[in-house]
Amino acid sequence: MSVFQITVAILIISIIVSFLYGLFTRNYSTVDRLWSILPPVYVLVWMSEYMHNTRFVIAGILVIAWGVRLSLNFARRGGYTFKWGKGFTGEDYRWEIMREKIPGRFMFELFNLFFISIFQLVLVFIITLPLYFVAQNNAPLNRIDIVLFVLHFLFLLGETISDNQQYRFQSDKRRAEFQNSTRHQLGYNTFGLWKFSRHPNYFFEIGQWVIVACYALNTGVPLSRSVPGALLLILLFIGSTNLTESITAAKYPSYAQWRKASAAWLPLPVLKGKKRQKFLNI
Repeated sequence: MSVFQITVAILIISIIVSFLYGLFTRNYSTVDRLWSILPPVYVLVWMSEYMHNTRFVIAGILVIAWGVRLSLNFARRGGYTFKWGKGFTGEDYRWEIMREKIPGRFMFELFNLFFISIFQLVLVFIITLPLYFVAQNNAPLNRIDIVLFVLHFLFLLGETISDNQQYRFQSDKRRAEFQNSTRHQLGYNTFGLWKFSRHPNYFFEIGQWVIVACYALNTGVPLSRSVPGALLLILLFIGSTNLTESITAAKYPSYAQWRKASAAWLPLPVLKGKKRQKFLNI
């Protein structure tokens, strides 16, 4: 069995496990627990055969670093919490919302099969797949590669910073010493990178996978093999942003105004400065 076939087998097993675990436990976050684990696994499997390819190894290390960091962030938020007799207890709150929106158990399990398990796990595979094509090209590194490595690292750093800022904000707003802080009591983060963008973590996440697609384009991989994953990821994040923000707006009345005063993804301080400053001066 080739290294590519091994990763396809891992993908198929992951889909089956995700669907069955959701079906029998009503906890549908298996895909969330696997999201940051599978790309490093795929890379490591391919790396066993392509260690000689410097471009692939450097890009692969950055993807592995992404996976380790994202897994640790998910763990500290309770995503991997496990109790004997109950299984994994952590679940993305959005699945509960979707259970309310989709009528009937049968229809939701179809959603579990085709969207949660198949679509999302196949997407995780195809956003990583450009690196497999990169591994098969032994052309020397060039200046574009160096630029892409630097950008990849900066996007990884940006996502790390934004996730840490969000974790700190969510922790601080529950602490007694911040109960009189108006900005904390807004309920949503307007500090750090989050004062420039409502979802800076999404921007930096997407940026990393766009760079992965660019590695492939830079080695001559056709568009049909390099960019579909990144494009589908952007579409998924558009949907995720809309769902998340509809939930947030329902909880916090002022969020509708914040949406008008801030950028959705791109963390640039020049965007909507005057409207945004009203929130920052609270």
